[in-house]
Amino acid sequence: MSPLARTSPASLRLALRRSPKQVRGFGLHPLKEHTAHHNMPFTYDNRRKFATRYAGAAVTFFAVPFIAVGYQLRKSAGAA
Repeated sequence: MSPLARTSPASLRLALRRSPKQVRGFGLHPLKEHTAHHNMPFTYDNRRKFATRYAGAAVTFFAVPFIAVGYQLRKSAGAA
């Protein structure tokens, strides 16, 4: 039986009566209208702060494979 068939008609009516503000977001976007240039899940009003965070994330994501390879090479060298 599908989950939709198991739902009661009363709960479906309640879901249809909810206003958009009562619908819970997933924490990514603030609950505001998506207008021009407000469609990102973060703000970049402070350009220096945004650039610092962006560079930090890029360096971290770039370094992860190299750290993993170094760890695996050290791990295999100890077993030989």
